Amino acid sequence: YLSNTNGTIGLAFDRHGRLIAAQTTNPQIAVLSPTRDVLADSFEGQPILRPNDLTVDRNGGIYFSDPGPPPQPGQTLDLPRKPAVFYIRPEGDVVKAAEDIERPNGVLLSPDERVLYVANTLGDSVLAFDVELDGSLRNRRSFARLEGVVKTETGVRSGADGLAVDSAGRLYVATAIGVQIFSPRGSRLGTIPIGIPNGPQNLAFAGPGKKTLYVVGRNAAWKIAMQSEGLADRAK
Repeated sequence: YLSNTNGTIGLAFDRHGRLIAAQTTNPQIAVLSPTRDVLADSFEGQPILRPNDLTVDRNGGIYFSDPGPPPQPGQTLDLPRKPAVFYIRPEGDVVKAAEDIERPNGVLLSPDERVLYVANTLGDSVLAFDVELDGSLRNRRSFARLEGVVKTETGVRSGADGLAVDSAGRLYVATAIGVQIFSPRGSRLGTIPIGIPNGPQNLAFAGPGKKTLYVVGRNAAWKIAMQSEGLADRAK
């Protein structure tokens, strides 16, 4: 039981069983269990803005999104730097992995860890990057174009949030209209509607055989029996 969550939002386990979190009140990437430790709270001398999500590779490196605080209606944020995706190398160094993404949100590695997916809440697509051996990213591209995109005065908003992947490499995206599903090549396969305003926020496979998709958001949770199954060798 954690008496002080420090605004914990994204969670992941590494291969040593450590529970690692993106925390927003005092912005940092931290180990919550079995011991407490701070892995990153700054980059090049500047504090992390407001981390949102993270994914851990098999070598112990950690990708995390840092979009900054959510803007309020009519508000213009004056941030010390642009939103970005960062990589904490296995030895502990923090490097910038990707930038020029309006609002990076969910981040997730493909089953073979050769591709990193990034959900851009203020865009119309999920982005994909090829992962190099040193953890750096290249070949940025639009992987999957989302439905339900809302155009605003400042651009577009897909509501893309958390990501999950199944054992066949299909990508599941929590969006404003529900869970949108794409093939490993980015082809649209369908949408699981979730009947709440603004849609769900996160999702993961769990349960016996990892054949249940758990979806959370807006103070509610759902579980969906699936024929597909999550990855057996990864918590998410």
